[in-house]
Formats: sequence, structure tokens, C-alpha cells
Amino acid sequence: MSRPARAPRPTLQERWAEVQERWEEKKPAPFRSAIEVLPGLYQVRTRGSKAYLILDDEITLIDTGSVGSGVRVLKALEELGRSPGDIKHIVISHYHMDHVGGLPEIQEYVPARTGVHLMEAPHVESDVPLPNPFQHPLLAKICEPYLRWNDPGAAKVDVVLNDGDELPALGGMRIVHAPGHTAGSISLHFPNRGVLLVGDAMQYKFGRLMLPSRLFTEDMGEAAASIRKLAALDFETLCFSHFRPILTGADEKVRDFARTLKDR
Repeated sequence: MSRPARAPRPTLQERWAEVQERWEEKKPAPFRSAIEVLPGLYQVRTRGSKAYLILDDEITLIDTGSVGSGVRVLKALEELGRSPGDIKHIVISHYHMDHVGGLPEIQEYVPARTGVHLMEAPHVESDVPLPNPFQHPLLAKICEPYLRWNDPGAAKVDVVLNDGDELPALGGMRIVHAPGHTAGSISLHFPNRGVLLVGDAMQYKFGRLMLPSRLFTEDMGEAAASIRKLAALDFETLCFSHFRPILTGADEKVRDFARTLKDR
């Protein structure tokens, strides 16, 4: 009996085409600068923290990351099909450089009005370097040269914010003064959309809510009191500056956490 004829070996070009086809099927999704939290609200990975873009007819930017983060914010806008001129409002949660560091460079490209809490505005506007955020004296001394080198410099503040102030973003944004991490820290409540952005008012690690880091928090007693204040609000989604959001049932989690906090 004659042997069956062997199938011809694929050519190098055919094998390469097969490899490319398999790669197209299995390659990871392209990196995106902006991740949708819910319709109209996007989280942007900046240097040192996360900023948020609120997309209405006019865009609101929440925080700006560290120095050098401006390009990331602009890239996120491009991915979302918007332009720098669409940003009309910038709101800063507190003066630490991983939140306000990108503000001066962003202000060079966008026509937005910037809002900062009345207790933080003098730090943001000043030519004097930002206060050292480290609470431990030795760490503060060690890190001082780095902080001086990376200080963003003065930025413009157009609107001085206070507790209870409201802006139109995402169907209505209410300023909630939440001191502790810094004296003028604010959270942003969107009651019509069931969203609360807390900045650094608390942490979310390993599925657990926690107080803000002692390394950078000026008054832990006030921080606990602010969490109890935030627990009185109604919201479904909770967003942080350094952690993934809690998308559902967030207010009950915060209330459960607040009940564990003793007066400090």
C-alpha cells in the first residue's frame, strides 16, 4: 500500500500570520488613561493619585495629580473625544502635592475656574512651598529635599469653597468639608447620582474601609469625626483618590465603619 501524502508544511509567512491571528485574539485590551466609573464620571490615573473627569456639556476636573500629570489628563480627554477647552471647572480636594501638583501646568492649557476650600487656598496660591505632609518629624526631615524639588509652585484660585457650596456638575455637586487629613479637606457629594468622592478622607484596602494614613493625616480625631459626618449622607457609589471605587451599597459600608470609630 502506498503511504498517504503528507500535508505540505506551512510556509514561514503562513506560520507568522497564524501567530499574529492568535495574538489578536489573546492580547490584552489597550491601556486607557480614563476608566468609566459610571456614565459621565471617569477616573484618570495620574502621577501619585487618581483624578476624576465629570463629562457634561462643560467638563469638571477633580484633582490634578502630582507635577507632570497634566499630559495624562489631556490624553484622557483626547481618548474621550473632548478637548482641553471643554474643562470649565477644577475642584481640588486638598493641598497635598499628589492632588494639586499638576494644577499650574493644567491651568496653562485650560480656561477653567479653580475652586479650593477656604482653608487650603492660601497654600495653593502661595509662592512658598507647600507644607510638608509627613507627620513624623524624622520622615518630614528626610523627605524635605524631595518635596522642595517637586513643589509645583503657585497656582490660581478663582473660587473659595466652603461647606455646603454647590456646583452644577453631574446633576448637582455639593461640597462637604471633611477635615482631618488636612484642615481644609473636602469630599464631593452628588445626591442626584448617588455618588460620593472622598479624596483621602478614608482608605479602602483588602475590602475594608480604614481611617486615612497616619503618615499624612494632621488630626486623626477630626478624620474620624468627618467619616461619621459622611456616613449620614446617602450614596450608592464611593470613589477614592488612591483605591478602586465601591460601586454598590457603599453608604451602608461607611455607616458600618463609622459605628466602629470611637471618639478620639
